Amino acid sequence: MRDVTMQKRQRVIDQALRMFAERGYENVSVDEILQEAGISKGTFYHYFESKEDILLDFGKSQIEIIDRWEEDSPKNIASLEGHIQRLFMELSDSLKEMPRLIGSMLALAVQHEKVGESYAGLYSRLHKALSKWIPEEEKVDALITVYIGALLQWSLEDGGDLNDMVQQRLKVLWHGIVDDDGKLRITPIDRSRKIRVGVIGGGLAGLTAAAYLSEHPNIEGILFERSPQLGGRAFTYEKEGFTLNYGAHAIYGIDRHTISTVRRELGLSFSSKQVDKRQVIYEKNGRMTPAPLDAINMLRTELLGPMEKVRFVGEIVSIVTNIHKMKNYAALGDFLAESTVSDEIKELWEHLVCSNFFISPEDARKVPGQVICEYYQNLFLAQRPVSYILGSWAVITNQLSQKVERSGRWELSVREAVEEVAAEGEQFRLTTKKRSELFDYVIIAMPVQHAAKLLKGTPWESELAPYENNESTEVLVYDVGLKRVVNRPFSYISDIDRKVFISDISATDHTIAPPDGQLLQGIAYLHDNFESDEERKAYQERRVAEMEQLFDRHYPGWRDEIVVKRMSKKAMVQSVKHIAGNRMLPVQLEGVPFFFCGDGCEGKGQLAERAFSSAREAARLLVKSLQ
Repeated sequence: MRDVTMQKRQRVIDQALRMFAERGYENVSVDEILQEAGISKGTFYHYFESKEDILLDFGKSQIEIIDRWEEDSPKNIASLEGHIQRLFMELSDSLKEMPRLIGSMLALAVQHEKVGESYAGLYSRLHKALSKWIPEEEKVDALITVYIGALLQWSLEDGGDLNDMVQQRLKVLWHGIVDDDGKLRITPIDRSRKIRVGVIGGGLAGLTAAAYLSEHPNIEGILFERSPQLGGRAFTYEKEGFTLNYGAHAIYGIDRHTISTVRRELGLSFSSKQVDKRQVIYEKNGRMTPAPLDAINMLRTELLGPMEKVRFVGEIVSIVTNIHKMKNYAALGDFLAESTVSDEIKELWEHLVCSNFFISPEDARKVPGQVICEYYQNLFLAQRPVSYILGSWAVITNQLSQKVERSGRWELSVREAVEEVAAEGEQFRLTTKKRSELFDYVIIAMPVQHAAKLLKGTPWESELAPYENNESTEVLVYDVGLKRVVNRPFSYISDIDRKVFISDISATDHTIAPPDGQLLQGIAYLHDNFESDEERKAYQERRVAEMEQLFDRHYPGWRDEIVVKRMSKKAMVQSVKHIAGNRMLPVQLEGVPFFFCGDGCEGKGQLAERAFSSAREAARLLVKSLQ
């Protein structure tokens, strides 16, 4: 076929696979594919003999993954288990958003000759690749069977974490297929002596890492926190009956959020309440309209015209099915510059990124396209897009602290900053003003910039240097506790023109205000491009004025009802702003013998989720290093 024809054929395949993934293969007809692709029936049957033929191309992408895996040089492979598992993780990662399609394909492999032959070819190719590393045919068959069984169970459950499901089953199987010489078999932790771990930083990340490690009876440790309280930016305090958080306790996509995994694994107990989507309002040019959070709000919103709504729904679908072109762009600004969508849709994309990443429009255009696609794929698939932890972050931090202390093997030390880290033989010495202690392992759970400063003058200074100038995400926070509810027309109002918003937190979380009171939190996104301190100060004052004007417009009389007021003109919400030019710190950095975690580290999601996910990974890797 000519290149143009091949491109057109591929577009039909992409559109059909998206429909199969959404509705299931059996629920999509050829006529519906024709309508979606905008082609005639004759053109369709010129490309394909039948609808089933589309699935044959799907298997080719899996074979490409196997081909790339085979090309990996042996010198880059640290362990056989890790190498084999990486292949299955990459295979499952490419399928994780389409359980319905996978279920259909597994059924069709039995019923349809061509699909069955394609399936057999894929099985054979995978078997051949694995056989290069595992000579015993029955062991290779067992690995593939476990993988296919996980796919089948996952597709029948219509979702869940496919990667985790595959990983756990392979881990169980691996114990039975390694050689008996002990070289590959996972060895039990040596319980003849306690392993000492020092955790530097008592925010969400440090507490989470320590909580996971406290479950291991042979691990003991000390968590050091320089401030008077634990929790970091999740610290909570009460004043006049109002509960105030240094960081907002809203959780985005809680049903797909790492906090739900942490809750299950650590046995935490807390409740959450979803923000009423009908009460989330955008304001533009002085007019208020529902935020397009779901189908109902999309129909009602005046932000977009009828055709633009259809186009934006297409944008959402392509994000969910992982085929959006944005992921190929270095930054949102690059994508918007070349996109053919309307200015209104471009503005909506920019505002969404501002809202969820808590950054200014200037910075929103610098967020990598891949980061945006991954974030919104997860959020758009969530059943509960925005929720509040009832009782604030204290409910989480208190349980994490109690879990660590109940182990009897850990100490939580506040007002004790680690001032020096040094290697001493096979251990590491942490020195504070109060003491000097030796540890087998160290987890640094503090902002990346602070970690780089701590390791100045050590052998690891150069490895941290690329991360020390990362910019943090900072916002203006304006909290007011009112003695009565002055107005409650909505639970959230966002001024698109000025990039400021107010959340009526007490409308959702009834636990954080007195019975008749109202707790409002205003946020203004900030940029930091100034030539002088005077210019910066004038900008901050202007943002305060814009914030107060938003309060005046929608909460008349609020100034007369203030019981509690807290304002920070420059509050950090994430230690590393996720924009081009900044670098997230890996949980394990080559050449550095420590583990890192926090919202400035590599991990899933943004804000608090990154702290949870990186801490969970740091604890997992530490335990794995003992095995």
